Amino acid sequence: MKHSTTGYIYDQPTKDHTLSQGRNYWYAYMEEIWDEMGLRASRLTRADLSVLGSLAQLKFLFIDVHDLSAAEQQSLREWVSQGGILIGSAIKGADDLFGIQSLAVQSQPDDEYTISGYANFQMEAGAQENRLDPFYQFRGALLPIISPLSIVEVKADHAQAAAMLLNAGRMPMAKAYPAVVEGRIGQGQTWYFAFDFAQTLWVMHQGRPIDRDYDGDGYYRTGDAIPFSRLHDLSIPYGDYWLQFLEGILTQHPQPFIHQLPPFADGNVPDLLIHYGGDDECVPEYQMIASNYMKAKGLPYHINLMPIAGKFAIDSEEFKAIKNNGHDLSIHFDFVKPHFHYTEKDIQEQINLFTEAFGETPIASVNHWCTGTGWAEHARWASAHGMKGDNSRAHAFNPPYNPINLMGYGFGTVYPHFVYDDYKHGNVKIPFVNIPIGFFEPRIYEESRVEDISRIHEAIDRAAFFRWTLNMFIHPVYIADDNENKHCLPALDEVLDYLEVKRLKAIHHSTNQLCLWWIDRSQTRIDDYAVSVNANNQSVISFVAETEAVSGVIVKLPLPASVSEPIFYMLDGERKATVIQQQNGRLWALVQVPKGKHEIEIALT
Repeated sequence: MKHSTTGYIYDQPTKDHTLSQGRNYWYAYMEEIWDEMGLRASRLTRADLSVLGSLAQLKFLFIDVHDLSAAEQQSLREWVSQGGILIGSAIKGADDLFGIQSLAVQSQPDDEYTISGYANFQMEAGAQENRLDPFYQFRGALLPIISPLSIVEVKADHAQAAAMLLNAGRMPMAKAYPAVVEGRIGQGQTWYFAFDFAQTLWVMHQGRPIDRDYDGDGYYRTGDAIPFSRLHDLSIPYGDYWLQFLEGILTQHPQPFIHQLPPFADGNVPDLLIHYGGDDECVPEYQMIASNYMKAKGLPYHINLMPIAGKFAIDSEEFKAIKNNGHDLSIHFDFVKPHFHYTEKDIQEQINLFTEAFGETPIASVNHWCTGTGWAEHARWASAHGMKGDNSRAHAFNPPYNPINLMGYGFGTVYPHFVYDDYKHGNVKIPFVNIPIGFFEPRIYEESRVEDISRIHEAIDRAAFFRWTLNMFIHPVYIADDNENKHCLPALDEVLDYLEVKRLKAIHHSTNQLCLWWIDRSQTRIDDYAVSVNANNQSVISFVAETEAVSGVIVKLPLPASVSEPIFYMLDGERKATVIQQQNGRLWALVQVPKGKHEIEIALT
């Protein structure tokens, strides 16, 4: 069953062999990469490489096979020459296919979680250097690489460097080498990444294991897992930028992607999503006050409740009252002890306290002080006891202990993402999402008023440009306490006022809401994908979309740089108009898909 024009080779014997050697099979993370992009890529086996008919239905193919036979390479060459686009990640033994000469492999400086180099992208034709703003364009930023480096040279006339490699290792390079190579064979293209693309994204998203106090603040916190250094600007989502580059390759021909944003209840398309949540730290009275305030603002809210000595700061009646306000509550795990590795038993005990007190299992939580342990352990343990997500992923380094009024993405992405387990547990996908902290405790202080307001405006402008799921992390105490809220509430008002001034349509969620919708998004299917040409010489794309998301999903298809006429689509035989929207600097036709199973047909020039 065809899902899109993209496929990827997944070699199970290679995975089994890698796991048996006690190593992570990094390529397993390609499935998460497709999911974050919203692309339903078709999974192929190694045997499909030798069957031209299996490849003929694809336009794009991603491979990570290191021992391609001569017959497999010939099959791929024929497919590319007929218009296929082949993307290889650190492929060995296929130099002629990619127009390169392999010279060496350079190991990472310390371990498999350390940065080995950076990709410096070439400017596109006609671009002006002073317009490459790293806050809006990946070409303006140096993108970290977290994997061994394949040192190669461009050797064919049909190939050229698309990005150059900057070495971050201990040994200087004798000359400049490419990080990404673009080639052409016949009517098709090849793209060679001189590093492990999946490992780079996996480590960015999940970080390094919290196995010691890397930042020296005296505690094991998610800041210890951040794979970047203090030389990096964490307000740049480096992982998302890598996916934008890959998206640029995969949108050369139209195929359906599932949008990162949900539609409004009435089916309209938002410009951005903002989700609000914070922790009560077991301080009484503030929860109800904060909930009432957010309700009066017409906003959702998510409060994490922390137990102390087995008790919460609110009772079941207050819990119900906050729920009746339309707000969500969850557990605020408390594991704050110097250099303390908590266990599954510790998690289970606090989940049980919450369930016994309030009669429901918490969904998405936050650890007090953003404590953490291990690599996938928290997700594995919390998922085993019924939880769905975690919002403890640090936005900034520690110290400072409480980095307020800062926006950042310490794990390279703005979006939720599923956790994948370690090699001891088969590198399986855990049904549990990490939700990055984004804008932590926005403030407007009198002494820095201009700078603070500018920071808020920049956050919203970028969220609208990229269509982010932007987290506004605000503790109840900073809403409810009159001694604390004089700097917080003006900041919240500024967020809402600026949205109105810019006429931006923001969909507002609690963190629980985003968590559950993201899971529904991940389970959304696109099947029976087909392309034909109508009498007007338009490409007619048809597919079946099926989702359990209550609000439905938005399916997006890439468009040429300029569209002069409205675009319509058929939803179960009913004619509807698409919404044309920019995202990541690209133009898309957006199709709203309600809950259920639906047949869609759209004609594109």
